[in-house]
Amino acid sequence: MRKGMKFGTALLVLTMTTSMMLSACSKDTSNKPSNSGSDKPAAEGNGGTESNKRDAGNGLQVPIADKKLDVSLWAPSGGNFKGKDFNEKYSFQKMEEVTNIHVNFQHATEASEEAFSLLMSSGKLPDMIYTAMWDKEASKYGSQGALLPLEQLIEEKAPNIKKILDANPDIRGLITSPDGHIYYLPNLMLDTKYLTQMFGQIREDWLEKVGLPAPETTDDWYNVLKAFKEKDPNGNGKADEIPFVTVNLENVMFLFAPAFGVEFGLFVEDGKVKYGPFDPRFKDLVEYLNKLYNEKLLDPNYLVDTTFKTLTEKVTTDRAGAWFGWAGSYMGNFTQLMDGKHPTFKIAPVLPPKGPNGDQRHVSFRWPAGANGIAVSSQTKNADAIIQWLDYQYSEEGIVMNNFGVEGKSYDMVDGQPKFKDAVTHPENGESNTEALLTHTVGGGQWATVEDPRYSQQIRDASGQTDNPQELYGQFNKFDYKMPPVQLLPEENDIVVPIMADVTTYVNESINAFIMGKKPISEYDDFIAQLKKMKFEQALEQYQKGYDRFKGK
Repeated sequence: MRKGMKFGTALLVLTMTTSMMLSACSKDTSNKPSNSGSDKPAAEGNGGTESNKRDAGNGLQVPIADKKLDVSLWAPSGGNFKGKDFNEKYSFQKMEEVTNIHVNFQHATEASEEAFSLLMSSGKLPDMIYTAMWDKEASKYGSQGALLPLEQLIEEKAPNIKKILDANPDIRGLITSPDGHIYYLPNLMLDTKYLTQMFGQIREDWLEKVGLPAPETTDDWYNVLKAFKEKDPNGNGKADEIPFVTVNLENVMFLFAPAFGVEFGLFVEDGKVKYGPFDPRFKDLVEYLNKLYNEKLLDPNYLVDTTFKTLTEKVTTDRAGAWFGWAGSYMGNFTQLMDGKHPTFKIAPVLPPKGPNGDQRHVSFRWPAGANGIAVSSQTKNADAIIQWLDYQYSEEGIVMNNFGVEGKSYDMVDGQPKFKDAVTHPENGESNTEALLTHTVGGGQWATVEDPRYSQQIRDASGQTDNPQELYGQFNKFDYKMPPVQLLPEENDIVVPIMADVTTYVNESINAFIMGKKPISEYDDFIAQLKKMKFEQALEQYQKGYDRFKGK
């Protein structure tokens, strides 16, 4: 099914216009497994009356229920959360009005693997579960019978989802488990120009003050960061500059690891699944980062200051020189917060650095189908209503609602296009425009819906970013190197999970120790030997099996 899958600028033919969806060819599904859940007893009030229904897109009829129907949904209170309950957001209030379905949200305090595992092992599941880990977990829990197979429900009850999958068979392949079932519905980005996520960002005005161009190589980065440290680019007469700031080690690795031919996690090279820290080239990367840390070019508090709040404070007090982050919440947010408060403050995107051996690629980009999305519990008694509620998320009006909020409250229609109100793009209460938007909606990139590039473009425009920095990185997004969202078989998971639980902890502790000089680089070979003792190679074999199966080998 997945053999020969290709991704790139010509991957998808859909564009996010007002109509959102192009027509798709019909598809023969007569030989697909039948597990629709439609043989379950219909919930009371399910189905509505024909007289009060209207078409919400492609034949989806709303209201979905003729009497108010309560369903439950578990979701972490992550970065897209504002308030104590998603029902405080105007988009979900309007959605309930349209569908006649009330969602009882069950919010975990954090988006952790532990919280998710506790839920899934509890024996009592809500109707729906949202997580950002379905690429790894859907097959496991689906094969155990905890999740409802959705493919037949999609064929029969979800015309908007079906239309997208029929028009984009590669997306169908990305979310289909090895057993042939679809167990979750993902966040989607249908415009390949916007698959880039985070990227390197630097104080352009600081570069001008120290008389250097934007760094192009890892050596350039060292020279620039050293100049930031020594030449007082903030002009306050103090040696208080922090050349490179971060909230975690992963963001540092996103920027520099590819320049040494590796990644911090799993990646693919010539069809072989590899793991960065287990690769001999990773030692050179660690030596480079150790040099930055020893000379205080890398934030010495990166293991302590791990919140976006602490990073924002360093940027807005004119002490941070460079970082790796998002276009909106980082670049746009910082630009907006400093508007009118600093005479020269300007951030510029930086292309991926070229390494000592000429390696250069960008790794922080997504697949068109994200790992975040919503699965349906096999315990639900409202399968038909729930799949229609989920289908609404992918309808034209559902996409607009999830991305822009409610018309008249957070946006107006101008010349047929949704346009944010000034209260969202230019809030006057001290909030960023990203924070203001979260009062109205969950956000197009953080939900089981289609992310609309129009909303992120308007947020960028409001922050003075007329160009889309994400478009700079397309030529460096190399899918052949990116580990796909491989779903392992249960017997493969049984090998991988316990090994990787120990390996991940050991790797994080050791790599930080190497970088901070608490463990000498001369012991790196001992580190790799210990990974072998921990049977890491057995886990790597399982990932290779999953990758080969994904590629149809």
